[in-house]
Amino acid sequence: MDALVHFAVGLSGGLLALLLVDWHPRREFLATFASGVWALVPDAHWVFRGFGFETVAGAWLVFHRSTFANFCWFHRFLDESETGNPKLETGVALAVLLVAVGVYAVANDWTRAKR
Repeated sequence: MDALVHFAVGLSGGLLALLLVDWHPRREFLATFASGVWALVPDAHWVFRGFGFETVAGAWLVFHRSTFANFCWFHRFLDESETGNPKLETGVALAVLLVAVGVYAVANDWTRAKR
């Protein structure tokens, strides 16, 4: 699955989860971005391999292939659900992100004083 798909799913999940808390907008922005990065954590084996850390990359790949990778916004589930059409997958993920942004914008209590 494309990294953009994982990142968009992480952003979407983060935005929807932030509807349950009342933080300062700057903190919410950082939490949303961190949520997107969290969704990419299992794919870090590619980075380690690119820098020549084969041992670390191998260990990380074991994590990537385990069900524990689903704690990173359903990473393993998304990888197993590949359709073979990356443009379609990316389009659907961006559509889900668009809906999540819309829900966040409408449902967030913008008038409450932020700390």
